Amino acid sequence: MNRSRAIFTLIISLIILGSSYLLLSQEPGIQQPIAFNHRLHIEDNGIECIECHPYFMEHSVSGLPNEEVCAGCHEEAMTESPEEKKLVEMLAAGDGIYFLKLFHLPDHVYYSHRRHVAIAQLPCENCHGKIAESLSPPHRPLVKVDMDHCMECHEDMGVTNDCIACHR
Repeated sequence: MNRSRAIFTLIISLIILGSSYLLLSQEPGIQQPIAFNHRLHIEDNGIECIECHPYFMEHSVSGLPNEEVCAGCHEEAMTESPEEKKLVEMLAAGDGIYFLKLFHLPDHVYYSHRRHVAIAQLPCENCHGKIAESLSPPHRPLVKVDMDHCMECHEDMGVTNDCIACHR
């Protein structure tokens, strides 16, 4: 009886210890300065991605919104939203708005938004998931974009999987 109780206690302890390790070892994720509601802007108001991410059609990077982009619509509050109020105050203070990148590719990986979106006509959802439906900024990418993800997409689209295409 005591031996089975000791084994049971050991198993439960290992489960608790393992779960605690997994929870504590995860990165906290990214906290954006404004809880931006993509659904409100994209689905409800019909704003296109290019309005806030202006570079993806012509450059390798998409660009993150800055104060000029936000001030185009939000110099004054249009709603009672606490986040919009915070945005208007940040704009009035002139300190800038610094959104943080969610995706961080290794230095040896070359990725071009222009090549994938403007030329190949891939929808943003392929890499960004259902970001257009999000009510607040995700703390980490909605889609795990890694080499397997890219290789699978390249294979599905019938484009090269030659190393030099992406690794430089």
